[in-house]
Amino acid sequence: MPRIDFTDLTPMQQQVADLTAPTALVLGGAGVGKTTTALWAARREITGHGGTAKVPTQRVLFVTFSRTAVAQIRSRSGGVLAGITEAVEILTFHGLAFRLLTAFGRYAGIGSEPPSLLGEARSKLLQESSGVARLAYGQLLPSALRLLEATGPISDLIKSRWAMVICDEFQDTDDDEWRLLQCLGEKARLLLLADPNQMIYGFKNGVTDARLDAARARPGCVEHSLPPGSHRDPTQVLPDAASEARWRRFSTTPVVKAVTEGRLLVYAAVPDSEGERAAAIVAEVERLRRQGHATIGIYAKTNTDAAELSYGLLERGLDHVPIGFSEAYGEALATMVLMVQYAAGAASWDDVRTALGVTLTANVRSSTAPNLAIYLRDGAGYPAAFGQQLLDLADSLNAAGRDVAAAAAVATGSWDALGFLNGRRAWRRAARTFRSAVARAQLEQEAQLERLSTVIAGMRDASFVELDAGDGGAIQLMNFSQTKGREADATILSFTSRDYYGRGGEPYDEPSRILYVSMTRARHKVVVMLPPTPHPLVAPLMQFAVGLP
Repeated sequence: MPRIDFTDLTPMQQQVADLTAPTALVLGGAGVGKTTTALWAARREITGHGGTAKVPTQRVLFVTFSRTAVAQIRSRSGGVLAGITEAVEILTFHGLAFRLLTAFGRYAGIGSEPPSLLGEARSKLLQESSGVARLAYGQLLPSALRLLEATGPISDLIKSRWAMVICDEFQDTDDDEWRLLQCLGEKARLLLLADPNQMIYGFKNGVTDARLDAARARPGCVEHSLPPGSHRDPTQVLPDAASEARWRRFSTTPVVKAVTEGRLLVYAAVPDSEGERAAAIVAEVERLRRQGHATIGIYAKTNTDAAELSYGLLERGLDHVPIGFSEAYGEALATMVLMVQYAAGAASWDDVRTALGVTLTANVRSSTAPNLAIYLRDGAGYPAAFGQQLLDLADSLNAAGRDVAAAAAVATGSWDALGFLNGRRAWRRAARTFRSAVARAQLEQEAQLERLSTVIAGMRDASFVELDAGDGGAIQLMNFSQTKGREADATILSFTSRDYYGRGGEPYDEPSRILYVSMTRARHKVVVMLPPTPHPLVAPLMQFAVGLP
């Protein structure tokens, strides 16, 4: 995209970018440019508010819930951070916590060695608990807070690193995340970006409207609201329709306009069965492509819905990126290195089987491990044909022996060899990374397996705290809650008759916010697929529905 100059910002955006208040709360709807404005605020801070050169030691932290979403916006920011990218650190809250614990964990009582992460899938399959140097995902923020809230030179050193801390999606910060921001705000200025209509993480502890009031109560806090005006859809047709849906107004002029102009398309009676629904979505994707839409987002209610739909789309040949499976990527890397270690006599076959089960569990969104993963863990119970495939895999690894490259070739191809359908993309993406790591390790000749194991362990941990891992496919599939910060030419919202939105009724406050967020991701077109029995949340859209072609 063309380079964005400071003069391209609106007067209000320029004012926000030049704020020097200790705390600034910036409100704005979806697509109004909050993040781009914040990136300009980072640049102005680093260059001394109007200078062209970087001020020595001046750094900015941009903390959010999805590194991928911010990275996408940054890549479209027209060179806002050109020449100063190394001075702006963009991390998730958990990524920041893990980085702090890796550097200073011994001061938080977690041992002298850098910690490793105990993934959700491994905990689910093996019911393990974290040890002294093994942290569960949920322990990251509390452990980091022990560092930051302590009195002493380490806490002071951390807090002094950044001159400004920017928080995206501030309205969705939980109690621990807010405590972390307040700690950093003791020495840094806080720029808090929020949209109350996008407060969709109510399941998190402390996510309420009171969070905005807590920010307003900070000494010297100033508040600004960016005016409406979507960069995704400059016509404002889709944002206006989404705003009406947010407030449960479905028969108003903005919604009717979106429908009559073909910007909002609603299908009725889309089958609930996984196969038929997947087929309908594949057909719609093909139509959207023919209309010139290059990027398409497909959204489902839950992770389970997304996982089932992903399987159906793959069966029908639709290549897509399932979002939110980063742990599967990390566990795939760990499994590959275990196979290479097994080939060299440095790991047991039980370890390999268990790792395969953990990776499979990470690819299946469920509260329990799948049966096949349990069979792999126990070494019994799986079908005879699958058992033979496992034996063949072990034989191939044994034949490779200490030849790291040969063993890696077997390891990276093992997922397909075992016939797994779930997780193919995560495995193949991990395989590309693994082959690259093997090539680098081979340059060191001596101790290459040890070096490879260390590098992969670090990559695995990083994948857990960076969330989406940055995969940028043209067709992306995710649940509704993962859509914030994303955009596509067209989006498909898939609903089922079994969708559950809690016991509350109208006005469906939080579910309506989720609907608003999902509808504002599209640049050009929103397609809503309603089931035979739609939930009351979306049933009012039936008045505009047509049958599937």
